[in-house]
Amino acid sequence: MKAVIQSFYAIFPILAYMSLGYFLKKKGYMKGNAASEMNRLVFNVFLPISIFQSVYNTDLRSNFDLKIAVFVTLTSIAAYIILCALIPRFESDRTVIPVVIQAIHKANYNLLAIPIVSSFITGDLGMTAVLMAVITPVVNTCSSLVFEKYTGKSSSGTQKLLKILKNPLVLSSLLGMAFNLLRVPLPKFIMSGVVKNLSSMATPVALLALGSTFDFSSLGKFRRQLVAISLGKLIVMPAVIVTLAVLCGIRGADLLAIVVFSGSPAAVNTYSTAVSMGGNEELAGQAVVLTSSLSVVTLFLILSAIGLMGMY
Repeated sequence: MKAVIQSFYAIFPILAYMSLGYFLKKKGYMKGNAASEMNRLVFNVFLPISIFQSVYNTDLRSNFDLKIAVFVTLTSIAAYIILCALIPRFESDRTVIPVVIQAIHKANYNLLAIPIVSSFITGDLGMTAVLMAVITPVVNTCSSLVFEKYTGKSSSGTQKLLKILKNPLVLSSLLGMAFNLLRVPLPKFIMSGVVKNLSSMATPVALLALGSTFDFSSLGKFRRQLVAISLGKLIVMPAVIVTLAVLCGIRGADLLAIVVFSGSPAAVNTYSTAVSMGGNEELAGQAVVLTSSLSVVTLFLILSAIGLMGMY
């Protein structure tokens, strides 16, 4: 029962923030492009600061686990290859194929990992923060490749690399690792008084913005694709990847991080990526809405299950 209660405590804030965002929109407090501007602020300021703080404060020398990093990289690439082989067999629209693949493959790890894992683990979060530096470039590269293939938005290898390195989430991960490994001291009044407070805003603001975008009126238009995305993202991916992790002996905070990596909803920037890369933006937005809503239930069930089995 304790595991179930902990899982509820971890998931309830996500539901609360999204519900509040939806309520604020209905009451007229969030109009026009308020949500997109809030998301820009989160992904360019608050979330990079949060990632930097988490990586900087992690004991990389003792906590870095090559097995976990390799496991996450290989399973992510394998999932991408399988999706690229499978989805075109059932979908012919070239603007839809990359959106479906990205929505299943690209999760909200950077946004949800630390809040969820820290709800269960006090102190050492293992590879949770460091995995951001591993996952972000892998999934962004895969996303770029699949959109280039189906929508013709191509770029050179150098341009791709520069784009990945300039991604605020990748850059903040790398900076955090550099400052950590080089033992660069940062004043406590900056880390505790500024960085900590700004980083704590990332998840609430992002989830408020996400909740304000919820519109369930047009879900029926892409019913078939959304069912496939929801099943693949929230059930099949975590079922396979978490099972493999358990069989590989991964436990504790690292297993919780892998649950979030494999079973969290489609990344919030799924929509913006589809817009900029020529994908079906309406489907991308609905995929974020639906998986974010359903993940409150699926993540709760997965976290409760592994807790009841004593794996964290």
